[in-house]
Amino acid sequence: MEAFLKNLSTNVCALRKTRALTQDQLAKMAKVPRTTLAYVESGEGNPSLKLVVQIAQALRVRTEELLASPRAACLLVKADDLEANYRLKKMVKIETLLPDPVPGLQFERLRLEPKANMIGIPHSPGTKEYFTCVKGRIEVRVGSESFTVTEGDVVSFPGSWRHSYRNMLDQKSQGISIVCYPLGA
Repeated sequence: MEAFLKNLSTNVCALRKTRALTQDQLAKMAKVPRTTLAYVESGEGNPSLKLVVQIAQALRVRTEELLASPRAACLLVKADDLEANYRLKKMVKIETLLPDPVPGLQFERLRLEPKANMIGIPHSPGTKEYFTCVKGRIEVRVGSESFTVTEGDVVSFPGSWRHSYRNMLDQKSQGISIVCYPLGA
């Protein structure tokens, strides 16, 4: 329990300062007395879950972020250490490009072997997806439409629609997919 209180104290204080807020300003945003916030930042006491949620909402972060061990300000993740999964018998490699979760955002690199054709998984309604080709030429099919995306091109579409990605070349192609989920999803 002591570790959670220390993490909460460190994270609330750091996030408040990063946002250039005084304790009084953050307390008003969280609808709590300033003395209560000062108590949380000192690492003392036993704050209720309701209080932690109120502070998290005021700072616009997930509750888990307030309770997690503080992270380094900068982080280098080597390519070999990226979280990755494979589809189509390793014809497609999907790498997660956000080492720390960002609510409402998914950022992935797709590496497609020659002629690989991957069907995307439709997301929740209100989701927007952006796809850019980094290398090669990729056909992106959305519903009944087809887009040829070459290096530097970007196609955007409703992420909830049926979609697929097909490498049109006899060599590897790759692209970046950014999925933005609607607020509250």
